[in-house]
Amino acid sequence: MRDEWAERFAERAREHWTPARTAELVRDKTLAVLPGEAPELLRALGILHRDASMPPAERRKFFQINHMVAMLGPSLRELVAAREASAPGEPLRIVDAACGRSYLTLLLAHAIPRLHGVPVQVLGVDRNPDVIVESERRTRAAGLSTVVKHDASHLGALDVRRAFREAFALAEAPSVDAVVALHACDTATDDAIVLGVGLDATLLALAPCCQAELARKWSEVAASGATPDAFAPIRRTPHLRREVASLVTDTMRQLLIRAAGYECWALELVPTEHTPKNLMLRAMNRRAPDANARAEYEALRAATGGVGIGLAERLR
Repeated sequence: MRDEWAERFAERAREHWTPARTAELVRDKTLAVLPGEAPELLRALGILHRDASMPPAERRKFFQINHMVAMLGPSLRELVAAREASAPGEPLRIVDAACGRSYLTLLLAHAIPRLHGVPVQVLGVDRNPDVIVESERRTRAAGLSTVVKHDASHLGALDVRRAFREAFALAEAPSVDAVVALHACDTATDDAIVLGVGLDATLLALAPCCQAELARKWSEVAASGATPDAFAPIRRTPHLRREVASLVTDTMRQLLIRAAGYECWALELVPTEHTPKNLMLRAMNRRAPDANARAEYEALRAATGGVGIGLAERLR
């Protein structure tokens, strides 16, 4: 039944997305995911409608996912090269931590084999069982059920390698190549970092969201009557405290990831006109801890009020 629907929808999309109409959509851009070539994926993500059209309201999301594919391209190429050198022919294995409705999960499962020529297995993990049910529905609609599995678990309580073995019926627990997390709220991003470092994953790709831990701690410092310092006006002003704490949190994360042996970059996830939550931390495992990064973290912690983030102890 699903195969018949998919075939009919794919034919409808090819008829609708003529070369002229596709050129009008993409203009001068070179995009990896096109509506005439990936109709099932884009329908599963809610970007194409039943008639295969893409209303103006969905075009922003369409360009966002293509931007993510392009931005991750260099890291994925390096990841593929590392996998082919160590275990040729083996799938790339990726954990999508706090996967939500699996936008990134499905995007990677679709794009990696087509763009990089290697098989892939993706495990989406989220502690909300209702979200996992919706993600599995989307996965079936996209035709990716053989390469994408889901697990309704808390990251800290999950044996990821065992989960991979059981989900994909593997003979033994495999290594994991990458951990990604798209808009994992507050310290859920730290859970993903700890997971990736613990797995010795080659790639970490993290889009933080709702960074509240440091702002809470700064609020406590402001309320404690501590001796004012140069940073006190920011700590005692709620809006500034939230905004600045968000940036400082991600700076601290970047330093701690470097101290754990990764090269780490802070990049624009999507253009700022789409969403203010547009930062991605992308890290490649060099197995060479930055000797200065931990000291820089401690200096930043001291300069901003003497409190840091829990990730520092979790990665120590």
